[in-house]
Amino acid sequence: MKIDVKAIKELSENIEKYGLEEITLESEGTKISLKREIEKEVVTQVAAEPRVVAAAPKKVKKAKAKEVETKNHDSIKSPMVGTFYGAPSPDADTFVKEGQIVEVGDILCIVEAMKLMNEVKAEKKCRIVKSLLTDGAPVTKGADLFLVEEV
Repeated sequence: MKIDVKAIKELSENIEKYGLEEITLESEGTKISLKREIEKEVVTQVAAEPRVVAAAPKKVKKAKAKEVETKNHDSIKSPMVGTFYGAPSPDADTFVKEGQIVEVGDILCIVEAMKLMNEVKAEKKCRIVKSLLTDGAPVTKGADLFLVEEV
């Protein structure tokens, strides 16, 4: 099965561009579906008077969403489009913590793409200055995952 990363990127861009909730592409036995969370309205009732309250917008964190000082720091980038996970499971500790020194080959995070868990490993010895994403955040290829500094 060959995965066309360019097609996946174009699908994810179209979701944002056209305000879609879901987009699916099926070709030669391979099916790709991308979904995004949409802000929903919540109805509450106080003293028998219904009122509509807009839910606080859920901020989808992307690598570009956070404003972080990057002048003296390098970044570790996502090798692919997918979903960021900083820990091996929801109840486990994160692979790395801010301030931690990592060695070449240490696992930094996982990027899930099409139900495949892809480990992102350190390519050099460095200190993790800042983790830029939270679990479940969508990432694009080349998006910044961590700010690091040489040690």
